[in-house]
Amino acid sequence: MRYMRLTEDQKGQHPSIHYTGSVRGMKKLGYWGKNDICVRCGAYIYNLSRYIGPYPARRWR
Repeated sequence: MRYMRLTEDQKGQHPSIHYTGSVRGMKKLGYWGKNDICVRCGAYIYNLSRYIGPYPARRWR
């Protein structure tokens, strides 16, 4: 795992877990791929191989 600085936009686009979490467990359970690229930025570990956003803005009526 590498350390890397990410922008706020990049942080919002990739799934993450707290640094005390288990990357090995995420990969073992199948949530993350075995060859996914994971980096640590601050207190979180981000999976750069997967995208989750950005979500479109909600329109309230």
